[in-house]
Amino acid sequence: MRFRRLSLAGLVISLLVMLCADVHRQVLAVDAPVGSGGADGGSIWAGVQTSSPPNGSGVDSSGYRWVPATIYDSGIGATTGITKLVGSVRYDLYERHAPDGGMTLVWIPRPSTAQLAQNAAILVRGRLPQPSVMTAPPTDQVVVNVGMWLWASTDWWYPVTAMAWVPTVFGSAWARTTATPVRLRFISQDDGTSNGGLVGAMQCDGPGIEWSVPLGDEAMSPCMYTYQHSSVSRDGGVFVGVVSVDWEISWTSNTGGSGSLPSYTTSSFLALRVDELQALVE
Repeated sequence: MRFRRLSLAGLVISLLVMLCADVHRQVLAVDAPVGSGGADGGSIWAGVQTSSPPNGSGVDSSGYRWVPATIYDSGIGATTGITKLVGSVRYDLYERHAPDGGMTLVWIPRPSTAQLAQNAAILVRGRLPQPSVMTAPPTDQVVVNVGMWLWASTDWWYPVTAMAWVPTVFGSAWARTTATPVRLRFISQDDGTSNGGLVGAMQCDGPGIEWSVPLGDEAMSPCMYTYQHSSVSRDGGVFVGVVSVDWEISWTSNTGGSGSLPSYTTSSFLALRVDELQALVE
């Protein structure tokens, strides 16, 4: 547990930034057979597929069959594939045959497996759940100088995976990207004055330990925060807290490549009512 000074305005701005980032993150969660296009920073490349790649029958999970488009080249006296160069990326033209017999021409890039992994990471980040935690005591019954346990529900504390792939003349090339929750963090106002900026924080590896009655009141948890001040003087009589989860992101591919990508953090808010018990003197 540690304390530091942070202005209330700074805390509010930080929370708003996280909210805006989460809205963008959820927009990117849409899963579609064909990518939305754009650069490799925050958008899936046009032509990169986000369904599951073709199975043994040559059909992907959306029911499409992919065939390279060809043209007769009189210069070489044979049919050849149709390609174009966009910047530094080479694209091949493919026929995408739908289950109803319809056919669409789609330009497919030739990304590396690492680039496919980055595309899949966009989907993964969009699918990460908002952190929700349970506490003991409950958030409306926290007491000064009494450790508050925090733990994450197993309903959402598990790895999240997505795939990105492209058809090639040798079969599909794919990368699978996985985000794994590894760390729970908590930061909260902890200042007894109405406008004070003192903040407390804690972090722990893993989802924490669920408190139960048999553990008693003296047991300790690696995910525990102890308030030093009452929230009675704050707006609404509560402290504002932020729960965050750090996700480590890694990837594998069907070409033997693998690696790691920058970690990602998701956050949500808590309102905590903290009271100070008064000792009885006889």
